[in-house]
Amino acid sequence: MAKKKLVNGAAVSLFAREVFMKRTESGMSQKEFGDLIGVSGQQIGAIERTERPPTRQFAELMDHRLGTGDYFQELWSSTKLLGHRRTLPKYIDLEAKATGIHQFHPQLVPALLQTEDYARAVLRAGFPPKPHSEVEELLIARMRRQKILDRTNPPLVQFVLDEGVLWRTVGGAEVMGTQLTRILERLDEPFVSLQVIPYDQGAYSAMEGGFTVLQLSAVDSALYSENAETGQIYNDPQVVANATGRFNSLMAAALSPAASRRHLLDRRKEVVR
Repeated sequence: MAKKKLVNGAAVSLFAREVFMKRTESGMSQKEFGDLIGVSGQQIGAIERTERPPTRQFAELMDHRLGTGDYFQELWSSTKLLGHRRTLPKYIDLEAKATGIHQFHPQLVPALLQTEDYARAVLRAGFPPKPHSEVEELLIARMRRQKILDRTNPPLVQFVLDEGVLWRTVGGAEVMGTQLTRILERLDEPFVSLQVIPYDQGAYSAMEGGFTVLQLSAVDSALYSENAETGQIYNDPQVVANATGRFNSLMAAALSPAASRRHLLDRRKEVVR
């Protein structure tokens, strides 16, 4: 039996609502709208009721027949945010709603800071290997997540990275140099901070893996952690409190934000020389 492909339910619902809005604005029945787009009225109905996830071809038809540029194709790419992890869509929904994001990573530049070339290199290195088309779909979805940092009311974001993240030359020297520049540019924004845990710090808490604490309101937070196979969201107050304490200990072990910035500048000089 073929494995059912998982999709981002929230994004599918958004796509369905936009199709419904376009159709009702036109005053057309599902059959009439289907004739316009080039599909059956039954397909329009199934997509509007979220009984059937949209395809790339359907999104392309919508944009072509309605003259909406790449709007529906971009919406369609959001439905593929899931990738191989069941919890990722839920996490991304929470990430978009968060007022604060506190993230530690010992191996990679966090997704919210990645350049396209860096992210593409990371996605291509995954196992099992993905077709280039799927890598590009996941890349588009990852880049869309970064739009939360460009909102008029962005979340307060604090990153802590192991120094090894800066020394792993992902994608080659040119890609890594551009990646370090992107991080430094983000640090010019007052709501983004980053600290680096230097090698000479020795052992510290959370060396076993990265995690994220999302502040959702004044009284509500969630923890997200993942491994190579899956991710998990925790809402238990004690679990989240422990993770928050762990993140605070990481900030205490790290270089100050100012010293971390200097460290990034020095590392970029070494990479691009």
